[in-house]
Amino acid sequence: MLNLRALIVDDSTVVRSQLRNEIKEISGDFHIFECESVLEAGRFLLRSVPDVLFLDLNMPNINGIELLKKFDSVLGGRRPPIVVSISTDMRPATLEALKARGAYALLPKPFDRAKVALMLLRIVKMVQSRRVLIVDDSATVRTVVKRIIEHSRFKLDIEEAANGADAIRLFRSGGFDLAFIDVEMPGIDGLEAAGEILYSAGDAHVVLMSGKDDEPIRRAASHIGVEFFLKKPFYAKDVDEVLHSLYAVAETEFVSGREPDVFEEPETHVLYVS
Repeated sequence: MLNLRALIVDDSTVVRSQLRNEIKEISGDFHIFECESVLEAGRFLLRSVPDVLFLDLNMPNINGIELLKKFDSVLGGRRPPIVVSISTDMRPATLEALKARGAYALLPKPFDRAKVALMLLRIVKMVQSRRVLIVDDSATVRTVVKRIIEHSRFKLDIEEAANGADAIRLFRSGGFDLAFIDVEMPGIDGLEAAGEILYSAGDAHVVLMSGKDDEPIRRAASHIGVEFFLKKPFYAKDVDEVLHSLYAVAETEFVSGREPDVFEEPETHVLYVS
């Protein structure tokens, strides 16, 4: 059992009760807390951060968007929860405001059990801890990439390696789920390291990184099983899109998965001369 924490913020006792009961009937993994106002929710978040925040937008006095605007100061650098809007307000301006403030998904009222179940499945997949290795010969680049990946909504335990040989050794020792590997490294380059890892590490995944958008490298990577290629600079939203695809997490209104790189063999035409 994962023992996850969910906070429901809505001024309606009926709505909170309905969502709480739906969650409990679908999954026993969630410990559920409730707040009836943004001020109460703010006080809760100062003490503790849940895994997921189900947030109504249209509440009296201070609305849900105002809480999202103050997230940085309320959380004080702590990892933010996954934010799911449970508002009936679906106007484009509202959706843009939610997206700009880092909301993850929408769960419209009245709650549909199938949609609640799908949302809980997404959340469970995202909060499962995964060991990630960043591989780059530049310590500065590793630091930058780590900061970006740390802002993913997925729960990632991040470690580093300075070269391809160390990356291969660490993966062979077991326990890593995913590697972000730079292509241009001295000695064992990123492509060779990726091939060795994918051959020896079973169900591990590799994402190649490069400052160049080099189609021959992308094609070679695709043929050895590398599904995704990130061109530097990239951002947390790009990482989220890749992870949603790698771990088969359904897309949301605010996060879309990426299509893996798949290169078809070009057709060959033979000219016969008599």
